[in-house]
Amino acid sequence: MAELRATGGVVAAGHPLTARAGARMLERGGNAFDAAIASVFASCMCESALTSPAGGGFLLGHVGREGVTLLYDFFSNTPGRGHTERKDSLEFFPIEINFIGTPQELYIGRGSAAVPSTMAGLDEVYRRHATLPLERLLEPTIEYAQDGIVLNERQAEIIGILSPMLTLTEEGREIYAPSGSVLKEGDVIKNPALAETLRYLAREGLGAFFTGHIRDAIVATFSPPRGLITEEDLREYCVAEREPLVFEYRNNYIYTNPPPSAGGLLMGLSLKLLEEYEPEGLGHNSAEYIRLLYSIMKTADGVRRDEENPLSDEFVRLCRQRLAHGNTTHISVMDEEGNAVSVTTSVGIGCGHMIPGTGIMMNNMLGEDELNPDGFHRYPPGVRLASMMSPAIIMDRDGTPALVLGTGGSKRIRNAMVQAIVNMLDFGFHPQRAVELARVHWDGEILQLEEGIDPAVKEALEREGIRCNLWKRRHMYFGGVNIAARDGTGFRAGADPRRGGSTVEVRG
Repeated sequence: MAELRATGGVVAAGHPLTARAGARMLERGGNAFDAAIASVFASCMCESALTSPAGGGFLLGHVGREGVTLLYDFFSNTPGRGHTERKDSLEFFPIEINFIGTPQELYIGRGSAAVPSTMAGLDEVYRRHATLPLERLLEPTIEYAQDGIVLNERQAEIIGILSPMLTLTEEGREIYAPSGSVLKEGDVIKNPALAETLRYLAREGLGAFFTGHIRDAIVATFSPPRGLITEEDLREYCVAEREPLVFEYRNNYIYTNPPPSAGGLLMGLSLKLLEEYEPEGLGHNSAEYIRLLYSIMKTADGVRRDEENPLSDEFVRLCRQRLAHGNTTHISVMDEEGNAVSVTTSVGIGCGHMIPGTGIMMNNMLGEDELNPDGFHRYPPGVRLASMMSPAIIMDRDGTPALVLGTGGSKRIRNAMVQAIVNMLDFGFHPQRAVELARVHWDGEILQLEEGIDPAVKEALEREGIRCNLWKRRHMYFGGVNIAARDGTGFRAGADPRRGGSTVEVRG
């Protein structure tokens, strides 16, 4: 794979060094897929409390020369193939995480780990779309892991919040509390074991994650009776290539994540309901605009997971009648060749255990209530877990990518995405302003209003009987939307400061 001149493009990601890793690939003649893969690996070091090679995710990619848009689903499967023993000996227990000011109970332990799948997805995308050698794509992350990076405010805050999980084992403490105290802003974080693992994968290929000593370490640590992952689970896992969900909004075609994930459908329903209105006429974050968002969020929350087609004209019409009037990261990349990539990955919050000797935290997807709505450990082995992740590409009428965006944020993903899209397509804001503006989220009981919303708006909504909570700061609770955009004047981008996001543009 020969290198070419620098490829013009833009990368928006959740950390400056994550974005920089992708930009280095564009500078070396790689395409948007090369940049996205390099950035995903970099995020596993720079945003290691949010994502991991042993997590899962989704990549939505548009291949410019072919005019084709593909969705790669490499989210986790439920484990346990070939295992028939009882599950009452699983290591599966709750911990309290003070994420939003009040303690939340989340489940970790080896029994919370689902089949790790990020490496399978990146391997598939690399073999089909990348142009640079694998060792080149892994080079930035190897440097970061070996030499260390300085923790910024956002990542230090997240590590502090998740420290009960991150420091559960000696291997975790060596990375996150090497001197006995949890790392803080300005400290250097290193992971030499991860650097060595990536050198091995650069030589052997990403598929080697599922064979040899890494496979053996996974099975030895996360297999029954304390965990559920078997060698058969690793051998049988397959990346699913799906037709993207496509819907129209304001004369633009939006491509996003299809079922079995629910986030794309609910985002599409929300935008379809909004299409009947003119948000720009209401005034951004006015009481009238937020009241409309509140009504739409409540309506989308009421949609059953088994609803046959939430985007059908008839279902949207019925929803309009019901309207009451009155630890994940994302990378977006575009290049001058017309390629566009939107990729979201997650480790949940992590299960507390590393894959021994690798420097890689295992996921806790089986301990996330959002991913297990019918209860923990209820699904048979081999079931693809659903997710709210909604990586998206917005096309012009001629089928050219105009906007690439996505976000982390668990249950807040679809609402953060809807507000960012409306900020750009309805209000006409620059991508950076679109992601910086205050957001709102209906949590099922209270309408959460981010700092920046006028207190008078809160008072007006409460007079109508809407319970509200006005935050005193901007917070990662409301997501971390990262946007890459292109129009006739060139590339633009926006990176969410809530999670320390950053953008880098490369000129060809």
